[in-house]
Amino acid sequence: MTEDMNRPVRRRPRQRVRLTRRFYVAAGVLGLAILVIILVATLASSGGGGDLQDAVAIVGGLNEAQLNQLRVNEQGAVMVLEYHRIAEEGRWSRTPENFRSDLDFLYEEGYRCIGLDDYVSNNINVEAGYTPVVLTFDDSDPSQFRYVEEDGKMVIDPRCAMGVMEQFDEEYPDFNITATFYVLPTLFGQDEYIEEKLAYLVDNGYDIGNHTINHPSLGEVDDETVLEELTGNISLVREYIPEYEQKSIALPNGSEPKNPSLLTSGSYNGIDVKFEASLLVGANPAPAPCNCDFDPLRLPRVQALDPSLDTGDCGIYAWIQYFMENPERRYCSDGNPAVVTVPKHMIDRIDQSKLGDKELRTY
Repeated sequence: MTEDMNRPVRRRPRQRVRLTRRFYVAAGVLGLAILVIILVATLASSGGGGDLQDAVAIVGGLNEAQLNQLRVNEQGAVMVLEYHRIAEEGRWSRTPENFRSDLDFLYEEGYRCIGLDDYVSNNINVEAGYTPVVLTFDDSDPSQFRYVEEDGKMVIDPRCAMGVMEQFDEEYPDFNITATFYVLPTLFGQDEYIEEKLAYLVDNGYDIGNHTINHPSLGEVDDETVLEELTGNISLVREYIPEYEQKSIALPNGSEPKNPSLLTSGSYNGIDVKFEASLLVGANPAPAPCNCDFDPLRLPRVQALDPSLDTGDCGIYAWIQYFMENPERRYCSDGNPAVVTVPKHMIDRIDQSKLGDKELRTY
């Protein structure tokens, strides 16, 4: 077999489009103007009455009745799911079949994927009536991303996490599959393919996060060791992707440094640490980005484990069931990334200083 035949097959790059609020506003104004012209022409030609103002309100965005029907609530909770191995079933592992079942169930229940960075920056672009969900993977275990030989070529193993997600993306592209992988020096195994794997993640809309070098509990070590661990991981990734900027860290064992400022303004051996978010370990959904309780440096996660192993009723299926029974607690999108829409009686839960350039709408 030649060396070229051994190289992994790469997909066409699939990157999430990041648009500014100015773009959304301009596009919305243009679209609304066109729709108004069509409505006016239609009403005039038909000679019919009707309330043009109501019609324009509906096509320009959800009206109040629609907001109530969908139970739109953009200060509700968001699940940041925590995965580890995709292998045999266990406390920190899901089988490929059960991981696929997780994705199927999320899709059926109206969840749609967003990147962690989009969640943290409140750039949540999800269709009206749907709920964002964030996927994360810790430890860069080989079961998360593995190549296998097929017909003389190296392809993504359909039974690893990436294989399951890519197949799901082909079947349900509107789920917008993406995830952040918090890596250790193992870097998914298969040393000869490390560079290809990391490049594949970046090219196809996935993110790479920091998980230190030796996986210590950062609250139990001194500041210098913390910085060695963080910058060591940054250097590790840059060895293969020189310009890559890690935006978040999954804290090993959920342990925060004694000096939390090291996560946002640390520096060691010429390498700066400027994370926008840090993730804990379990055990509940995270607040919406405009919620008064939102703290990007202390984001809880929901562990993805089999219900039979969920002794504390704090795993993925327990929380999905909770939101089915308490839909008012769940983040539900209005479909407009430039607007934050919440029920009037929940307005006191919004920290308006976190709105940035977004409009606040109540109903």
